[in-house]
Amino acid sequence: MEASDADIHYKLLPTDCIDIILNLSGSISYEVDSHSILAAPLHINGLRSRHSYIHQAGNIRVFGISFYPFGLYPFINKSLAIINDKILDLFEISTPFAQNLKFSISNETNTENIITNIEKTLCLELQVTENYINKAKLIFDFLESDNSITIQSFCLNHGINTKTFTRNIEYYTGCTPKILRSIKRFQKTGNQLVYQKPNQLLDIAYDNGFADQAHFIREFHKFSGASPRAFQQEKITVKENTEYTYR
Repeated sequence: MEASDADIHYKLLPTDCIDIILNLSGSISYEVDSHSILAAPLHINGLRSRHSYIHQAGNIRVFGISFYPFGLYPFINKSLAIINDKILDLFEISTPFAQNLKFSISNETNTENIITNIEKTLCLELQVTENYINKAKLIFDFLESDNSITIQSFCLNHGINTKTFTRNIEYYTGCTPKILRSIKRFQKTGNQLVYQKPNQLLDIAYDNGFADQAHFIREFHKFSGASPRAFQQEKITVKENTEYTYR
């Protein structure tokens, strides 16, 4: 993201991806539960189970890398439980990975070259084992499964102990299975609210496995800080207000 003389103050919604932010410009601050956090130039924004706000002003030049909830692990090879709902300096999580990413963007000004260098660094840092692939596939299958399938039923069908599965998800993503699934459901209902008519709240509630409309409104407000109808009138996220050029 690049902008001149900008003044960003946007809501960031819960998401089931983990972001690494490489900030080459002025400081970025986040507001979480009324607390202000000044982010390091290279930082991780972990899985979010509640909304927050991002602030940045002036000339902005920021690169971001988004990972599946289990996708960061092969680059740092340690439990992600410590990053859930947190903004953390990447150097605190993995100094070698942070140093290599920092080196990849130093002494370079061309955007395409920076992106290429970041991609090369990620390829060099990636450490994938067969055990990780099996665990990641199981987590992916769980997230793609219907919400009507309980965690216990999913584990029974895949021949895995429920407590073991819960520990694995917390280790590789930072979240419990229940929260991870709830975040994904929130994202789906949020997208539906953006593109569907306001009078379809009841249909959205039942389509996504909520007991009733009141249940839907309570859970949606918990994640977004707004009722579904108020949400439809908001600017959704910083991503909704940014133009991207994809390669």
